[in-house]
Amino acid sequence: MPEITNFAQAATLDNWTAQHSSLDGFSAARRNASAVQERRIREAARLYADVLRGREHPMMLQEAMNPRTDLFIGHLMEKYPGLYGDPGGRMLGLRETMAVTDYQALYVDVLDRLYYGWYNSYPIPNKSLVKIKTLRDFRAVKRYMMDGVVSPLTSSDPGAQIPNRSLLGPTPQNGVSPPTPSTSTAAVTYSPLLYQAMTSVNWSAIVDDDLGIFQDLAQRLAISGNQGINKFITSLYVDAAGPHASLYTSGYGNLINITNGASINNPPLSAQGIMDGMKILAGMRDSSGNPIMITGRPRCWYGPALTATAQNLKRALTISLSVEGGNQAGTTGFPSQWLQVANWINDMDLVMDPYIPIVCTAAGVQHTVWGITIDPDSQNRPAIEVGFLQGYETPQTFSRVPTTQRVGGGVDPMLGDFFTMNQDLKILTVMGGTQIDGRSTVASTGQSV
Repeated sequence: MPEITNFAQAATLDNWTAQHSSLDGFSAARRNASAVQERRIREAARLYADVLRGREHPMMLQEAMNPRTDLFIGHLMEKYPGLYGDPGGRMLGLRETMAVTDYQALYVDVLDRLYYGWYNSYPIPNKSLVKIKTLRDFRAVKRYMMDGVVSPLTSSDPGAQIPNRSLLGPTPQNGVSPPTPSTSTAAVTYSPLLYQAMTSVNWSAIVDDDLGIFQDLAQRLAISGNQGINKFITSLYVDAAGPHASLYTSGYGNLINITNGASINNPPLSAQGIMDGMKILAGMRDSSGNPIMITGRPRCWYGPALTATAQNLKRALTISLSVEGGNQAGTTGFPSQWLQVANWINDMDLVMDPYIPIVCTAAGVQHTVWGITIDPDSQNRPAIEVGFLQGYETPQTFSRVPTTQRVGGGVDPMLGDFFTMNQDLKILTVMGGTQIDGRSTVASTGQSV
């Protein structure tokens, strides 16, 4: 016989069995089963209403669906008779008497809910481009650099009279070549400042939070702290127009252009562009015009738009060259010699800075600007210095002490501030920074001309 799924079918079956006296016993059993089911549904609805009104703990609804604790079962059987069928019917709980359609009637919201938290965040990728220093306090930091203290090595007759000497006074390494006594000898300075991000959540929002939304506030604050440091460092080597005008200057000779030895002005990120940049770094001179030994691992920095280009350059197996050792194209358009070399670009570290197109707002340039910076820890004079107050090298998270206390009891941290009933959190760090010397870095707008 087909399964009976609703009361209408049961009523039809009762009418049919009334005409067949031989089935009176089955009809009576069917009516009794229908009455038991109606009683269970009625008691289940009453239990659910009591839970919604706060008369019963929500755990009682869970216990009714899946009986496990004798104490709770006894309470439910006493207060909601018929919930488990007959008095001894413990194994027939709510889950045995409710269909899928019953849930739609009893629950106004979906049962499967999920909260997706914060976005994945970058660490601080460009921290490797700057010299990190620990600061003792908030006072201004001074960095001194002097050239011209020693005269050039020159020849003389051993028997000649000692000549009068007029040594060039100390001058800062600020790009002036040759240095002159009139050049300011002021130190390079910067002052650390307090940086902080805050959040506040009311007690009522925390009470209503059944998805754990506010449990990730500390992580969100940490992400905000890292993002702030990342953007601060980016603003020291990139400005709104491209390479920072105070760091990449004609005095330092660190712009990738024809004047400084490149094949073209502002080449795009490419094998040729990187070769031009390395040539300029190799030919760096101090303010007296003498060569500088630039050693250390190079780091190529760029924005998100150049990610694929940088990865392709780094992962190439070989580089085929018709220049820089090969032959330029002849009259036929083809070089007479090619060079097949191992990919030495693989020796560079890649630094993808997501804040470059945010700091640099010049159309076009914001997607093409790039540069090379030599490991600042390998340089006596790094390109950039960033200082963090001691103890705040990484951002620190703090919370406001709660000021709400029960009468005769202790402080209740859930209630937060006495007047606002808010819980306040913040993250802070103390940092500052400045450009030091641009001779260990080169940059290009990528807008080849």
